[in-house]
Amino acid sequence: MERGLAVQALISLVGRSRATELLGEHLTPARRGRIDRVLANRLSSISVGVEHPYDPQNAAAIVRTAEAVGLSNVHAISEGDSVLYGRKTARGASTWIERHHYPTFDGFLRALRLRGMRVVGACVEEGVTTMLADVPVDQPLCLLVGNEREGLSAAAREASDLLFRIPMYGMVESLNVSVATAVALFDLSERRRRWLDQVGDLTEEERADRRVSWYAQSLDERLVAGLVAKLQAAKRSL
Repeated sequence: MERGLAVQALISLVGRSRATELLGEHLTPARRGRIDRVLANRLSSISVGVEHPYDPQNAAAIVRTAEAVGLSNVHAISEGDSVLYGRKTARGASTWIERHHYPTFDGFLRALRLRGMRVVGACVEEGVTTMLADVPVDQPLCLLVGNEREGLSAAAREASDLLFRIPMYGMVESLNVSVATAVALFDLSERRRRWLDQVGDLTEEERADRRVSWYAQSLDERLVAGLVAKLQAAKRSL
């Protein structure tokens, strides 16, 4: 049984709280403590979106950076859904961050608006006068970046609530998209945490949902499936 399905089956059998306890019995106290610390640091009010990524390696690097700074979600607007999955660069990161795929920009925009998030688009043109340090962090936002060849599309520029750029002081005119995204995410997430006056913003309910999932992710898939099978057999014998 696939791990995600096994977790849902386990929760349906004994409830989320008991499922967490059962899975936690197979983890060391150090592992449980690390999961709790990371969950306490998670930000859901800052996210990142990548529009039509051209280089899967860069897209995977963005996933890794987003997880490293403690974000909860990363979004991709692309025709295929594999761009955020299965790259070696994202190893150790993609398991712990939620990835969302949208085949159209309109779909992405609707999803972000439903979450009450502003969209701030990263650009390189000197005509864009707002700098990274001036992007406000007093409300939830999604950093939107374009691909390496074309940058943000006209539709993305038009729909963005704000366009900004990273100031450049050397001879080069731009950064690699994954590097630029890393610079922006570290700045925005740290300033957001200072504005919130706390390191994370997940609700207790959100942390509980992720805790049971992360416990399962830390265990062998066969062990989780075995727990489910054992409980199902016990239920049938009643």
